[in-house]
This record gives sequence, structure tokens and C-alpha cells, in this order.
Amino acid sequence: MQLEPQTLEWLARTPSLMEELFDGLPDVLFYIKDVQGCYLWANKTLIARSHISNRSDIIGKTADQLFPAAGSSTMAQDMDVLQTGRPIREVLRLYRTTKGERFWCLSSKFPLLDESRRVVGLAGMSRDLPRPNERHRSYHRLAKFLEFIDLRIDQPVKIADAAKHASVSIDTLGRLVLDVFHVTPKQLLMKKRIDKACQLLDETSLSITDISGECGYSDHSAFTRQFRIATHITPAQYRTLLKGVTHLHG
Repeated sequence: MQLEPQTLEWLARTPSLMEELFDGLPDVLFYIKDVQGCYLWANKTLIARSHISNRSDIIGKTADQLFPAAGSSTMAQDMDVLQTGRPIREVLRLYRTTKGERFWCLSSKFPLLDESRRVVGLAGMSRDLPRPNERHRSYHRLAKFLEFIDLRIDQPVKIADAAKHASVSIDTLGRLVLDVFHVTPKQLLMKKRIDKACQLLDETSLSITDISGECGYSDHSAFTRQFRIATHITPAQYRTLLKGVTHLHG
């Protein structure tokens, strides 16, 4: 779907409108970057999460400078979009701020093209994952599913088995989970495993291998791979960065 020429003309005549609209979204990080992956503009939520006072102080910086806990891999993802011209859509990921705050979000990035269809930058948006609404009419239908995966968080789990336990089809389960949690059943299971892993990395001295078992992964490498997909860093890097944040703000 393309915008009507009249709509584009309105936007061109009111350049501050888009800025004001995105600044008004408290749970959305919106930004525009150049071909080097440096910020050209960011909304107020991203500025607040980076704990930098002024928007002008963000211009020219990269993700690894604003969010050191995962910035290098974010930068690599940016460069992939910039070099291939392929967008990414609604990728579930966990990131940490410099103060150690954790946020789950759904991240999308799109290449920006000039008149010759050359990639000249990218626009991105990370939307905070909303809290599940326990009053939602679908929530009670998920009780058995949630119980099934919560009791087996340290074991291999098949979504088909969880759906069967909840007496719903896989398609119905997917719709209910999306309605309540805004993710797929597989993403929800992954989120629960990674949340537990972060807690264990934060609060215990367990080895990475032991933590992988506690979180239902069959081996260390599978756990590290999934953790990196979710957070853009390895469990070991997460623990090291956490110690740095604790020392800095302790």
C-alpha cells in the first residue's frame, strides 16, 4: 500500500508532524540512521532509554555507543539491512540499558531508498512487548498451556504437546497466545526460558552449562545460540556486562 500524493504533500509541508507523533509514543523506540549505522534522529523514548539528556548528543553515534550491552550485534544487524536492502519485521529481542534495565521488544528495520533505489539509510522501530492482560477473555483458556510450559521450563517442550494438554488446536493456541501475549507460542516459550536464564545469570554463580540445563536446553551451544538470538550477546558476555553495570551504579 502506497500513500496518496496528497498525503505525502501534507507530510512534506509539516515536517515536524512526524517528529511530534513519534515523540508521543512512550513504549516505542523510533530512529533513523545513515549508511554507517549512525543515528540521524531518535524519538524521546530512545533518548530516555539511552540515558542521554539531549537529542543532539545522539546524532552521529552508533548503537554500540548508546547500548553497550548489545550494541555491536545491533550494529551488525543494521549493516545487514543496509547492505542487502532486506527489511526485518517484528523480531522478538531483549535489550539492556546502561543502567541494567531489561526490555523485551518487537523490532523492525527498513531500508531507506533514494530516487535511484539505492539504500541511503534505515528507519527502525522497537515496540515494547505489552504486559499480558489477565482480564482478556482468552487468558483463562491459556491456563493449562501456561501451567504446562511453566512446569517444564527445564525440559524440552513441544508446542503440539502443550496445545494438546490445553485441549486446543495448534492454530487456536497461536491465536489465543497472540491475543494475550502479542507473540507466538514458540516466542513465549523462548521468552520464559531467556527470562529465567537472565535471572540465574544475575542472581547465582551457576555455570553457563548448568544454567542451560535449568532453562531446558539440551546443550551449552544450543542455549548460547538461542540466548544470542534473543539478546544479541552470549550468556558469558551478559554476565560480564552485568557486573560492569552493577559496579558502575552500585
